[in-house]
Parts: sequence; C-alpha cells; structure tokens
Amino acid sequence: MKKLFGAVCVVILAGLLAGSAFAADFTLKLANAGPADPADRTVIAVEIFKNHVETKTGGSVKVEVFHASQLGNEKEILEGLAMGTIELGTITTGPVPTLFKPIMVFDIPFLFPSQVVAWEVLDGPFGRKLMEEMRKSTGIRTLAISENGYRHFVTGNKQVKSMADMKGHKIRTMENPAHMKMVEALGGAPTPIAFGELYMALQQGVVDGCELPVTLINNGKYYEVQKYVILNGHLYNPLIMFVNDKIWEKLSQDQKAALYEGAQLFNIAQRAISERQVQSGLLNVQKNGMTVYVPTAAELNEFRAAAQPAVLDYVKAQAGEQWVNEALEAVAAAEAKMAEMLK
Repeated sequence: MKKLFGAVCVVILAGLLAGSAFAADFTLKLANAGPADPADRTVIAVEIFKNHVETKTGGSVKVEVFHASQLGNEKEILEGLAMGTIELGTITTGPVPTLFKPIMVFDIPFLFPSQVVAWEVLDGPFGRKLMEEMRKSTGIRTLAISENGYRHFVTGNKQVKSMADMKGHKIRTMENPAHMKMVEALGGAPTPIAFGELYMALQQGVVDGCELPVTLINNGKYYEVQKYVILNGHLYNPLIMFVNDKIWEKLSQDQKAALYEGAQLFNIAQRAISERQVQSGLLNVQKNGMTVYVPTAAELNEFRAAAQPAVLDYVKAQAGEQWVNEALEAVAAAEAKMAEMLK
C-alpha cells in the first residue's frame, strides 16, 4: 500500500512539474541590425529586455543577442522571424511591406505631428489592430513598437528651408517608392543608394543630400561630409520588437508574461534614450560645424501640403484605403485628445 501511495505521489509531482510556470527551457536568438555600440539606445534597451526575461523566468528562458546585422540585414531578419530560424528581432518597418503591405501607412509623410501623437496611435487600438493583422498574415507577433525616430533632410551645399530650396537636389532615399515619390513631390531628385554606401556617396558628391534621423546623422559622423540639416520630420520611423508566433505559443503563460513585460521595459527605455541621444546629437553636430534649421509652421505646412497627397494615393493602392483611413482617423483622435489635455 505504501509503495502504491509513493508511486501515486511521484506521478502527481511529475504532473505538477510538467505544468509549472517554467517547465521547459528555451534559448531565444534576438537579432538587431543596428550598431553594436554599448552606448547605442537599442543595445541598452535590449540588454534591459534580456536581463528582465532571464531573471523573471529563473533562467528558463535565455536570450542570445546578435547586434550589427550578425544574423543578416533587416530583410533577412524579417525572413528569419517568419520561418522561425530567428526567434526575436528588433527592426524598422522598412522591409515589412514585403510580407505585410498595410504597414506602409507609416510611410505617409508628416503623418505624426509629434512623438506624443505617434505613441498614442502606436500603443493604442489602431496600432494593436494593425499588428494583430500582421500576426495573422505572417506568423510574426509584435511585442512592442518603439522608435527609430523622425527623419530630416540633410544637405551639403545649400540650407533647405522651403520647397524652393529642394529643387534639383539629388537626395538619397531608401529603395522605397513612397519615399521616392515624397522627395519628387517636394522638387528633389530621389536617388536610392544602399545605406552602407551613403557616406562615400555624399563625400564624392554622387548625391547632394539625404534624409536621416538625428541619431544616425551624429553617430555616423555625417557632419564630416554634410553642412546643413532642417528639422522638418517628414517621416516618423518605428522600431518594432517581433517574436515568431509559433515560438511564442510554446512558452508557458509566465514565460510569455516575462517577455511581454520585458518588451514594455525595452520600449520605455529605447524611447527615452532615443530622445536623449537626439538632443545630445543635435548639440554635437552643431559643435562639429553643422547648421541646424528649425522650420516655421508655415514652412512645414508647405512641405506637408505637397508631400502628403502625392504619397497617399500610392499607399492607399498598396496598403488598402481602409487602413489609410483608419490611420488618419487615429492620428486625428490622438491630436484631439492632446488638445483636450492642453485646455
């Protein structure tokens, strides 16, 4: 009888352990195409994510981090996430339209008038709905939407203050038709060049300028080959933490909670450090001889009035009119909420 009781206890204990919070161990690869600099905003934020996940799960989930495109460029990381060969990734929206075209709503010029509005939309119902649709379509789940930042025009021979100043300028863009249509609508000549070749292209005068976030202007030392920047913020570029959905479903509820919580910490830290690096970057590029111009409201309206309509039709055709309309409605609601807070 005692032997039978002992055997039953062993079976029960085994069952309890099998259903415990951290019954299975996982090692998850996290790929980031950005720089491996320990002072980089994403490197710091990823370290916070990694430490939280490993601590909260008691080591049942380990995160191996690969920065500086060690596991491939952003497109290759996205493909790895879809196949499950890469479990976690932090990438911009750049390559995502190859798998999920509605993400192109973020290519609408001057969509977000401020970061506060952007965060309200990305973290709110619209952002959640869009990314859930992406999960259903691609098998890639979104854990958090952080930021790569606002993109601004950078030039070498002439300070851009208005559309008239853009005329004839050869501006490097990504190989993105929406970005190219935007530059064209503003009077410039869009010239796609691989990012790795950009510094030399600017140095040799292959192009007259480019469009980059302040952090990249500073970290890449583009002040060595360019003289002017206008803070027009024509595009707001998200940075998203993704996880393969099949891997996600293998995790226990507590492991999922640890990853989700860690992703929110990543989001908060990455946004905060990003803003800090924008501010310090602006000071440093000016210290190194760059002229920074802040456009007036009227000048920004001129840019917006020309750029947005030119791109909207294209994005509607690619992403779907309903998604574009919902994005614009979400922005309007976020602006109204902000206006109400200022009363």
